[in-house]
Amino acid sequence: MKLDVSRALKTPGESYPLDAEQAIAPQDVLGETVTFDPAKLRGSYMALEGGNVAIRGTLTTIAHARCANCLAPAHADVSEPFEELFRLGGDPEDSEIFAYTGQEIDLERLAMSCAVLGLPMRFLCRENCSESPAFRDADVDVCLCQEEELPGQRPFAALKQLLAQQAGGSADQSDKG
Repeated sequence: MKLDVSRALKTPGESYPLDAEQAIAPQDVLGETVTFDPAKLRGSYMALEGGNVAIRGTLTTIAHARCANCLAPAHADVSEPFEELFRLGGDPEDSEIFAYTGQEIDLERLAMSCAVLGLPMRFLCRENCSESPAFRDADVDVCLCQEEELPGQRPFAALKQLLAQQAGGSADQSDKG
């Protein structure tokens, strides 16, 4: 989305409300693809002397990725405050500054930067997920730790039960000896 700052440029120092929605392209974060719901940017902006524009507010969105423990789909709420200066006529290729030309500011790079900064260290499908990818149902894209454990749901449940029986039986035999 492009923010029209023409009114603000005519009245430097006067604050205007910012209420915008911006799509964010999927991002590769440490080898994982993270997708985002459309981001909402709310706050205010004002033109400064010389044509620069200060924008401040908060970005909110929902980020989607895979659970770090079980690889099931996971999401995280992102709410990231921002305060940036857009420089009139600055180099748009310079990654250190936000630049604009004319009377419109493109909010795409600001939204992407804030969304990535607000990501959690690890995505989890639920707060206490402790499963490894080996304990996922490969046919269904869900984490088995999310459901109650039912007989036959775990591939090695019968082996676990057999080992438990053998451990109980060997304890009985050692008592006889």
